[in-house]
Formats: sequence, structure tokens, C-alpha cells
Amino acid sequence: MKKVYYIASMSLLLGFSACNNDFMDLYPEDKINDETYWKTESDLKNFANQFYTTLDNTGIYNSDNASDNQAPQSKDDFVWSDYTIPTAGGGWAKGDWANIRSCNYFLSRYHTVEGNAEKINQYVGEIYFFKAKFYYEKVLRFGDVPWLTTDLTTSSEELYNPRNDRGAVIDSIYACLDKASEWLPETMQDSRLSKYAALTLKSRVCLFEGTWRKYRNLENADKYLRISVDAAEKIINSGNFTVYSTGNIEDDYHALFNQQDYSNNKEAIFFAAYVTDKRMNNRPRTVREAKTGMTKDFVESFLCDDGKPIALSDRYKGDVKFTDEFENRDPRLKQCIYTPERPIAILADGSEEYENSPVFSNLSNTGYRLYKMYSPLAEDNEYIKCTLDDLIYRYGEVLLNYAEAKAELGECDQAVLDKTINKLRDRVGMKHLTTDVGFTDPNWPAWEVPISPLLNEIRRERRVELACEGLRWNDLCRWKAGKLLENIKTYLGPRDPATGEYRVVYPGMTRTWYDRLYLYPIPTDEFTYNPNLLPQNPGWAN
Repeated sequence: MKKVYYIASMSLLLGFSACNNDFMDLYPEDKINDETYWKTESDLKNFANQFYTTLDNTGIYNSDNASDNQAPQSKDDFVWSDYTIPTAGGGWAKGDWANIRSCNYFLSRYHTVEGNAEKINQYVGEIYFFKAKFYYEKVLRFGDVPWLTTDLTTSSEELYNPRNDRGAVIDSIYACLDKASEWLPETMQDSRLSKYAALTLKSRVCLFEGTWRKYRNLENADKYLRISVDAAEKIINSGNFTVYSTGNIEDDYHALFNQQDYSNNKEAIFFAAYVTDKRMNNRPRTVREAKTGMTKDFVESFLCDDGKPIALSDRYKGDVKFTDEFENRDPRLKQCIYTPERPIAILADGSEEYENSPVFSNLSNTGYRLYKMYSPLAEDNEYIKCTLDDLIYRYGEVLLNYAEAKAELGECDQAVLDKTINKLRDRVGMKHLTTDVGFTDPNWPAWEVPISPLLNEIRRERRVELACEGLRWNDLCRWKAGKLLENIKTYLGPRDPATGEYRVVYPGMTRTWYDRLYLYPIPTDEFTYNPNLLPQNPGWAN
């Protein structure tokens, strides 16, 4: 598969960024207009290209800052409840709805295009995918939102619609993904979406909604869990994907996120390609200078290599010495956090540099320095010259979605575990998970809603496997587990060798959870413009 990169046409973006009388009356040469556009397959393709840049994951390494996995140098105002209701903006501004408007603009106009029906449907499928993605992000942030099917103007009556119930919006989202999975090609071609990318997003969306509802005693939880299972099963049963492994249990997990080309990697469902002198990124360099670090709570969640938690395993060597904490543990721990036996830099001449740990600095404030998604190669650390590809959707997540949804439905037997979680464990040589679990961990999280030992271990596996991939905050929200952030270990680092005391990231501060933080507030000005948006999201009214 050849690598293709996307740079959205400025004229295209400008052409669809506004609607005014001049635009309706004139046909400026530097803008797209309805009279001259919507004629060919290329028109559809070029329009869809603008959205591919929203799939960029090169900055995702710090996405768990708002969670129990990471603690950034500057505390996150939202999870520390220092967020105030904005008067404007806040994710609800005109620009925040622009992508959804553009998708509706396309869907209202593409019918005039003539050409190969299969290619036309492909690009329409892409737009349905992106509309679903953009709307899912709105539901994650605000819950109930207005579902729009047309591109609005300043005189549209729909501007004054109330918000739709989140369930109706999720139903519309997965309906869009059904159309996308029907019309997108079987395989990823020329760096464009395939049906399995749509099914992956569908499995994620419906797992979120199903568990959000289950842990709040809302109706239809099983409905969405079943849809998530069905979407994941289609991917699994396709036979197109496997867990990436070369047999190197000490490096395969780390290597998965540092590859020049995912074209032949069967774990990659969708990836963004980078090409020398055309499209490059700065990810390894910024990971090294991340100004964040993993937390004590995250490190303690990893099992020992005998499959037991640190509270029960005689393999655990304790944490008095930094390097001891990493010995005899799930190999993913050393592949996620830097330890001093691995090079921090491999120079152009092949020489290697190492760094003592823990180092407490503004670049790695917790002392648990990120290593996942980091490449030590000098060529990858040149400023904005890295061409490592960007893994967007991967099979590992699908397996975890499937296992969790099946467990929530009471259908997770050993066969399910063996084709999902145990495939991921095989990559790193970890003992298999069994349905009876085999232990009771005294350090299982204090979930607000109690769960079974099996679900505890499935959640542990998800946390370990998907760290720094942008999902942990959403997981805590859907499980109604925000109170876990009150644990001081969620903002502690390792012991400081100079004092023997744990590194406190935010000295003198104590975190308190409030349930209003499960959703963001709607900016206050919006209720002036449209009183039908009321009520404000729970907990924010006062």
C-alpha cells in the first residue's frame, strides 16, 4: 500500500467556512461554490480530505493527563474542579460546530455528482464516518446535544431547537456508522478509511453508551452493549486482523507504536501515513519533552509476571529502589515507562545515551517518564522531521471492547478471553486470564458501583494496554468512577532517592471529585441565544 498524505485545500476550507449574500450572488475564482462544484467524484474526495487531519494522533501521548494515569506539570483545571462556566466558547462556539455543518453541507449536495457509484458511495461513507465521530465527541463533552441534518444559516429555525436526548443522538451516530461500514471499502486503500474503521468506532461508541447507562441505572444499557459486541464480532470474524507480535516479548508492545509503515501490520485498522519532505511529525521529540509523567497509581496497577497483583505476588520486589519496582512485572510496564537500561537516545553514529531514573524535572515531573510512543533514534527526533506513521485505530482496542461488552452482558466465557485479552497477553508473555480470576486483589479500585472480579481484571487489562491512547478519561466517566481521582496515588511519583519519600506532584493540594465533572457545562451566553437549550448540565446550574 503506498503512503498518501493529506493537506486540506485552503480554498476548499475557505469556500465552505461561511455563508453570506456575497457568496450566494458571486462565483469568486478562489472559492468553491455550488454552481461549479458537486460535479465529479474528485469533488467529493477533495471535500472529504479536509477531515482526515482530525484523525491526527501524534499528540495523544499526553491525553491521559485528565485521569489517574498521568499527572502533568501544571494540574488539569477540569479534573481538579477549578473549571468555571464560560460565557462563550467552551466547546460550543460556532467554530466548534463547523465540522458537523460541513458534513451536513456535503450530505445535502452530493447527489448531483455523476460517476462511478462505488466511488461516490465511498466518499459519502467517509462523510458519514466523520459526522459520527464529530457528534460522538460532542456527546462525550456535553451529553444531550441537538442533532442537525442540514447545514444551518443565521436564519435557520433549527438554531432554536432544544437538545436531543443523548440516546437519540447515539442512535443517529451508529446509524451513520452503519452507512459508513456499508459503503466504505473492505480494505484501507491510499490511506483512506475502510469499513473496519467505522466498525471500530461503532464498537467504542456503543460500549461507552452501554456502560454509561448501566452504571447510572438508565434504560437500554444492554441494547448498546449488544451493538458494541456485534460491531466487534464483525471485525474479529473478518480474519483480516491480528495482534502484532514478532515473538520479542520485551519490545513488541513498544515497537507497535514506532513503525515507519503500518501497511503490513495486521493490528493496524487505520493509520495516518507520514512521508519525508511532504508530511512529517514531531512526536518522539515532544514525548521526550512531554511535561507530564505516569502516576504511582498507574504503575501499581500492573500485575507481576506470575499473573498476580503486587499485593499477592512474592515476585514483587517493592519500590524502595526505583528499578526494583519494574522487575518481575508485566513487560508492558517497562515498555510504557522509561527505565535506565534502555537508551534514551541512539545517535546518528550508533552510540547510545542512557539516563538515570527517576529524574524529576519539568519534562518528566512525576519521575515516571513516558516511553510508550517514544523513539530514541536521532533521525526520529529531528525537529518536525519524523516520518513514523500514526496508529489511529487498532485491533487491540477492538478485542478489549469485545471482552468488556461480553462480560457486562454476562457472556464472557473462557473462549472469549482466549480470543481477546489472552491474545494481548501472549504478545508480552503474560499468564492467561481465566474466568474465575484466581485471586481477590485487596487493591482493586474502590469503584462506586461494585463489579465482579472478572470485570476488575478486564478493566485492569484495558488500563494497561490502552494507556496514553486517549481513552482513560472516557472510561472513568462511563464507569461512574470519577471518585478514583481522589486517591493521592493518582498524583504521586516514585520515591525520591534523596529523601526516600514519594514524589508529590502538587504539594499541599487534595483532589475532591464532584459528579458534575462527568460532563462539561454549556456556556452561559448560549442560553441567552437559545433558551430551549436549558436545563444546564447536572451540577453546573449554580
